[in-house]
Amino acid sequence: MDDHLKAAAAAAAMTDMELITVWNRIEDRDELTSQETAIQDEMERREIDI
Repeated sequence: MDDHLKAAAAAAAMTDMELITVWNRIEDRDELTSQETAIQDEMERREIDI
């Protein structure tokens, strides 16, 4: 399985608070990793304000 699919699955399994906590720890939002991108995508899918 590709890394981006694993990252998306991991983000989908997280609670809203877990997503927010991880998002708030990201320092460089201009250069997101695949995991960070998955977090951002999941937050947008759930309509969590970033």
